[in-house]
Amino acid sequence: MNSSATVEVPADQIAFNIDINAEASTPQQAYSMHKKREQVLLDLLKKHNIEEANIDFEPIGISRVNLRHEEQEEVIRTSQSVTLTFSEFDKYEEIQLTLIENDYDNFSGNFMSSKMEEGKDEALKQALQTAREKAEIIARESGLTLTDIQNINFSYHQRPPRPMDLMASYAKAESGSLVSEYDQAVSVSAQISVNYGFTAD
Repeated sequence: MNSSATVEVPADQIAFNIDINAEASTPQQAYSMHKKREQVLLDLLKKHNIEEANIDFEPIGISRVNLRHEEQEEVIRTSQSVTLTFSEFDKYEEIQLTLIENDYDNFSGNFMSSKMEEGKDEALKQALQTAREKAEIIARESGLTLTDIQNINFSYHQRPPRPMDLMASYAKAESGSLVSEYDQAVSVSAQISVNYGFTAD
């Protein structure tokens, strides 16, 4: 007996993905530009008291890029990925505004939930209940008696974190913004396959 159920849990966290990058004609220039932009982010993290446990980052990467259709044949490009996780949505808007003002051009946000495990449990309970109800209908209509569960398999599926519209939250009205004014949710599904035993009445 196959069954599934989906529940929504409140989105109470934001995962903010930030790419730090710079481009120049020499490695020294590119690295210097990168460090200046990195310092802007460091200052923001300290200003908004983002805890170390909520900061994930990769080392700086440097590469040579060939520009065949440009007058300049080659440039040096840096890249570094940083992910911040926090629950104060107003911080998200303040941080992204400062990043825009400092020439950051590649970042994105996603809604997440700290209640995901509770959501998984509830989805599994609902899927199991539905499977049981279907088995009981089959048994009743077939003149059989439902006995024990012989085998069960289950899995979870979470929809990709819902992306946030950065520019919509950036261009906020006096009354607030989409991020702060409207509640969001994250969906999680449970799929199960149950083999029941049946006996003849």
